[in-house]
Amino acid sequence: MADTSLPRDSRLYRYRHIDNVVPLPNWGTLAQWKRRRTDIRRHLKLSAGLTEDTMRFRPKGRVVKRFRHEGIIVENIRIETLPGLFVMGNLYRPQSKKPVPVVLHPHGHSMNARTNVFDLFSTPHRGFNTALNGMAAFTWSMIAYEKDAMQIPHRAYLTGPEKEVCNLLGLSTFGLQLHNGTKVIDYLCGRKEIDARRVGCTGESGGATQTYYLAALDDRIKVTAPAVMLSGHFQGGCVCENAPNLHLEYSTLDYAGLIAPRPMFLTGCTGDWTHHMKDRELESMRALYRLYDREDALDGFYQDERHNYNRASREHVYAWMKRWLLDPSFTHRRVPESKLPVPESEQLLVHDTPVPPVKGAIRSTRSLIRMWSDFHQRAEPVEDMRALLDLDLPARSDLLVRNRTPRRASRGKRLKDNMVDYGRFSEDSRIKCRFVLPDGGKPTDLIVGNWAESKWERFVSHPPVGVQKRIDAGHGLIVPLLFAQSLPEDVRDYRETVESSYVFTSFNPTRHAVQASDIATTVRLAEVELGVRPTDLRIVAERGMALLSLIVWAALSDGKQVDGFAGDFTGIDFENPNHWKRQAYLPLVLRGGGLPSLARLAGRGKGVASGVSRHQRDLLPKGICARQKSMSLDELVSLE
Repeated sequence: MADTSLPRDSRLYRYRHIDNVVPLPNWGTLAQWKRRRTDIRRHLKLSAGLTEDTMRFRPKGRVVKRFRHEGIIVENIRIETLPGLFVMGNLYRPQSKKPVPVVLHPHGHSMNARTNVFDLFSTPHRGFNTALNGMAAFTWSMIAYEKDAMQIPHRAYLTGPEKEVCNLLGLSTFGLQLHNGTKVIDYLCGRKEIDARRVGCTGESGGATQTYYLAALDDRIKVTAPAVMLSGHFQGGCVCENAPNLHLEYSTLDYAGLIAPRPMFLTGCTGDWTHHMKDRELESMRALYRLYDREDALDGFYQDERHNYNRASREHVYAWMKRWLLDPSFTHRRVPESKLPVPESEQLLVHDTPVPPVKGAIRSTRSLIRMWSDFHQRAEPVEDMRALLDLDLPARSDLLVRNRTPRRASRGKRLKDNMVDYGRFSEDSRIKCRFVLPDGGKPTDLIVGNWAESKWERFVSHPPVGVQKRIDAGHGLIVPLLFAQSLPEDVRDYRETVESSYVFTSFNPTRHAVQASDIATTVRLAEVELGVRPTDLRIVAERGMALLSLIVWAALSDGKQVDGFAGDFTGIDFENPNHWKRQAYLPLVLRGGGLPSLARLAGRGKGVASGVSRHQRDLLPKGICARQKSMSLDELVSLE
């Protein structure tokens, strides 16, 4: 196929993924970084699906078994982190009359890694030797990575039939594990044996992912040592390292930057994606720590080895933790690992069953979704919903006009005669619309249709009777063809393939998210290029596009960047996530209950919604007048 016959919107072929090379962060000045830091941290919390309600849940821990081993105390502990959801872990602690520091030890992607010893990594050795060095250690299992921690599948929520619904709700393995980490800290800091002011965290590979995200979110972690993970060309390939919208704008380097200026120790090796750690990632972090005048709080260890958290690496981390958590005068680079045996794997199991024998324990994805939904009914704070949608109008300087009917020839009243080919410079995007300019003082309708290009062409060539009457009465009309509304079969197949990837929503906006952005771009076009004032512009959406258009309208009404709204919602159940995934698949939009959050955002904006059942009218924003009767696009446009 010749290049000239392909659709020319570059966004159709753009696909970001786990192996993309990301630029090293430009930290700017310390003041600039601190402002950006606030945005990144908020985005992390939003992407993880964490809310005030989830954070407020008080974990319930129970010591199921306690035993002594080679002079230390080992406790097998079950912690309920959300109703019916449990963490299984082991607390290794020295015999001490005073509270001791604690080091958290999440592990990487190997089955039974919490309880078993492997050649290149060993969680039991880390826990045991941390305790021998005078600090407590807590090791816990990844979801579904241990014989006693199989409540729910690991590779769910970004895959399978629940994928879209979970994306809408902000439910992910990533978010659950991050939440589990915060609840582990809550529990441990409530133990009298633990000094809550001295908490460290270290893990390898996927455990390093947990380490830097947990420390990025939770300031109670004072010292970190992420092993063999931080990379500018690999962002983590598992479902538990990705979440909706997580990497739309920020990389793991940005998130790890949230740890500064707290002490951080990085390890890398020749045989994995940390190959360039010494020269790239470590030096990038050093530039950030230099802004804080804390270069002493950053160090690393690099070796010629495969992907690992081997004895040499562990011994460097023991020394790092000892220096920062136990003895500031300690200057050795390495603490030798003990030759004493670690506990047997069977000793470390909390239960001999895959699911804890507890009434109410979650045993299915469906039960988890139900519980998670119950925790996400409260409307989002307006500032969080605004950040989540990110639907601000483009800057005037970002509006790209590739071609248009000259202004001198644009006063005609035939819709098909006036054209603009436009987009955003920053996105290299391409949208097209047909328009009729309003007579002086008359309002303009932005028509959002549920159509392919052929139907769009028929509409602009032969407008329905009600639409034509509107034009004849001097009203303006703008009719865009949005992203992916017209695709040849081969491009459509390509889009369906990449959009089905389990990490697609972590790195890329969904089709509906891009269309929502196109509507916002069209609103800016109306003002800048067509001379339509925001107070004179109404969004009118036909059935199938009304829910998405309502979201855009609510976001823009918040800033008084658009006036009214009219849309038909026939067949939509606002409380059914499956309806949202078909018509407004915007990841995270339901993490605050959906419409209640949009209602807050919309403020006093006014409009009409047709095809709304009586029992759902109260869910709409207060300024929306709901009608039970369905209305066609022609009828909606005719409304005054």
